Amino acid sequence: MSTATPPPPLGERWKTWGESLNKWLAQTRDKLSNFTSGDSAYQDGVLMWRRSDDKVIVSYDGAWHPLSEGGGTNQGSYAMFYDTTNQTAAAVDTAYAITWDSTAYSNNISIDGTDASKLNFAKSGTYHIVFSATIHSENASAKHIYFFPRIDGVNIDGSTMMHSLDTNNNRKVVTRGGMFQITAGSFLQAMWSTDDTDLDLHGVSGLSFAPDIPSATITIMEVTTS
Repeated sequence: MSTATPPPPLGERWKTWGESLNKWLAQTRDKLSNFTSGDSAYQDGVLMWRRSDDKVIVSYDGAWHPLSEGGGTNQGSYAMFYDTTNQTAAAVDTAYAITWDSTAYSNNISIDGTDASKLNFAKSGTYHIVFSATIHSENASAKHIYFFPRIDGVNIDGSTMMHSLDTNNNRKVVTRGGMFQITAGSFLQAMWSTDDTDLDLHGVSGLSFAPDIPSATITIMEVTTS
């Protein structure tokens, strides 16, 4: 790891040396050192600039990791999508993909133009994803609903959540978050299924005192790039 060296004292000319030192400090402070091949990450928390891919990197646990980017229109990945329609199941114990019709915020993640259930990712990374849905019962029998994520059409092991309702015209908001590794060009889907077709995803619109309630919402935030 290369470091800049301040100018040495110049004999009796302390004023000249002080001016040189002040100039050196102004030029070097608050600047990251350039990463070079072979720089060690043995000390946690060291920041460097890696020119090969224009990234700020940090040393942690013996390795260099790029910092997640944010704040610019071409940096970072984040999104919030929601749906304002009622979504129903045509058959019991059948997986359906939730569709999305509204974008609140989005950068590098978008709703697919052909299949509104697919959320397309432009960048690889680790993402924190939080999903919520307003479930609605239309009869008084006990019934169950299941939610789970799919990436590129593949179910994620150990990811299903289940909730129950047993009261007619009852609503409940269910939510869950998790961390996911997603590669550039992949798509994410939020899947659901029920054992009773009288259980659906059902928001509320037309409230005079508050904004509408979406049937489903998903927020996505990039944690690290890769």
